[in-house]
Amino acid sequence: MLVVFAVVLVALILFVGLAVDAGTVYVSYGHLKRAVDAAAVAAANDFKRGSTVNGMTEAAKEVLKIHNVDTSSISLKVYICDADGDGLRDEALQTTVPQLYARCPNTGALESPRKLVWVEARQDTPLFFLTLLGFHSIPLTTNAIAEAAPIDLVIVVDISESMASTTMDALCQPFWNAGGNCPIINNYDPDGANQAVFDAGNPPTYIGAGTINGCNTNNSCQPLLDAKNAAKALIDTLYDGYDQVSVVTFDSQAVVHPIQNKLGANVDLSNDLAKAKLAVDNIDLHDDPPIKKLMPNWFNPGRFNPVNPEDRDGNGADADPGFPVCTAANPRTASHICCVLDEDRWDTSYDPYGWGGVPCDDDILLDAYDWTGDGRFTPDNDPVPGAKGDHTLAAEWLATRDPDGAGPLNASLSPLSTCTGCGMRVASNVLKNSARPGSVWVIVFLSDGVVNLSDTPLTSTNIPPQYSNGFCSGSLGQPFWSRLCIDHDPNPRYCIDRDDADGVVDNQARTCPPNYAGTTVVWNAVNPNPLYSVLDYARDMTDEAALTRSTNLNEPAGNDIAIYTIGLGAAGDDLYLGGVNKGAVGEQLLRYMAIVGDDGDRTTWAGCDTAAKRQSCGQYYYAPSGADLLPIFEDIATRIYTRITD
Repeated sequence: MLVVFAVVLVALILFVGLAVDAGTVYVSYGHLKRAVDAAAVAAANDFKRGSTVNGMTEAAKEVLKIHNVDTSSISLKVYICDADGDGLRDEALQTTVPQLYARCPNTGALESPRKLVWVEARQDTPLFFLTLLGFHSIPLTTNAIAEAAPIDLVIVVDISESMASTTMDALCQPFWNAGGNCPIINNYDPDGANQAVFDAGNPPTYIGAGTINGCNTNNSCQPLLDAKNAAKALIDTLYDGYDQVSVVTFDSQAVVHPIQNKLGANVDLSNDLAKAKLAVDNIDLHDDPPIKKLMPNWFNPGRFNPVNPEDRDGNGADADPGFPVCTAANPRTASHICCVLDEDRWDTSYDPYGWGGVPCDDDILLDAYDWTGDGRFTPDNDPVPGAKGDHTLAAEWLATRDPDGAGPLNASLSPLSTCTGCGMRVASNVLKNSARPGSVWVIVFLSDGVVNLSDTPLTSTNIPPQYSNGFCSGSLGQPFWSRLCIDHDPNPRYCIDRDDADGVVDNQARTCPPNYAGTTVVWNAVNPNPLYSVLDYARDMTDEAALTRSTNLNEPAGNDIAIYTIGLGAAGDDLYLGGVNKGAVGEQLLRYMAIVGDDGDRTTWAGCDTAAKRQSCGQYYYAPSGADLLPIFEDIATRIYTRITD
């Protein structure tokens, strides 16, 4: 019995040792596997930033150390599909890492490249009880393939004329030094063709036209140039042929710039990063209509339609049947309010608002602006035969400023040019219509001002025709035109209820954001509601892009779009109305866009609700000047996601 017991005891000890050592090996393998998975993600992150294989290897080692893996005791191998950078998958992978080679696309057959990283680690795990039998360690090998998620990126840039503020300040400095006013500050021409030039005297003396080269002519508009350089640096962090980029600009309306892809086709989202950077280079500053050239008595806000100065009665057209020009056949009467047309386009015989008259417009002429500068409407050939008058000059200005050069959009005579909602709508539609389902959808949105316009029926078919001037409401009757269309009060938020499933206009706010006080109007309402503003529209376009969480289950869900916003310079300025500080309204909107684009939830503010003005928070960045944009774009590049694939 003692002999049998001794034999059985040895066998029992061996089995116990085997179980203990097997458990140790299993735990060690699990630890190594988790560490290698994390290392592969880290390597893919470096791949995304343009690192070399050596750089990816170092990144993988750092993560292994963080996971308490002794890197001196392991054999680490890192492979990518195209290590030699010739644009083709490496044929040597067929023998070294056939599993990776099978995953790598055949780029020689025009398959799109992928940012795949293979990380393999081999480690000898020590044994304990089995050392009694001469087994001291066992080799463990594991691997992981990580892929930097394909990025579909839309870069949205505000190109309103204020994006040349630094350039204009430099031109104006001599006049300010002389104690005078700058003559070009409200009439700057970035194309240079019609730029009036004055000396620095007080008062300044007119020199001539066209002797200042506009900043568009030599790509020197600042801070726009800094924004373009930062955007190109962001594109450089992407993977050519794999990630995709779109370029959208907005001013009085938004435009997507078609870019050639690798196959030579014009697309909204391109995988040809060199062509994408060329599209960024080709961005021009918008030329705002010269607001100081409005007919002299029209200039004060409230007296003209800021969306379309040629439209007095709010019908969206130059023709004003509700406020016509008086004629002998149709004179002014108690029931027929018409306008006496004269050279200065200001009818002093009719003064219902205490302005000393009212604006008077000819339905068949573009006559809201005094392009010739003589204080009156000047017809062609007056006073010099062959000379161009105000109507012709306005028509030529419009013809040369079609925002995309191909229609159906038209240039605008609006002196305003910050349609934030337009930019968000177009950027969101690019991703919805052209982005890949498995990619990360990202919008990087830069603006330097306060939203003052929305889409109109001419720029978006979603805008009801009743809103002919978009959501800048008013007319020459009561109420007057909104003060330059700016909504100075973000709260309360007004909503348009788009729920017409039952065919009943019930104003129940079924689809509206929850817990917002305000008036609810309906998309197909006959009479536009002046309380729904361009600011409300911009927030709604943001929600349609990225809102995925709402306590109102009837509110339409957006898409899972990551939104990063950048407020440049004046975007962080306080606005005043009637001497009352309304706060940094522009920055508040950009912060709202960023927090919705962070996690799809408008209620999780990531500290932006308590952050001081002109301070970055969450996915919102504040840039005091163009020189601060590059590190911001670089930081955004580090925050784009990576996923483990195997």
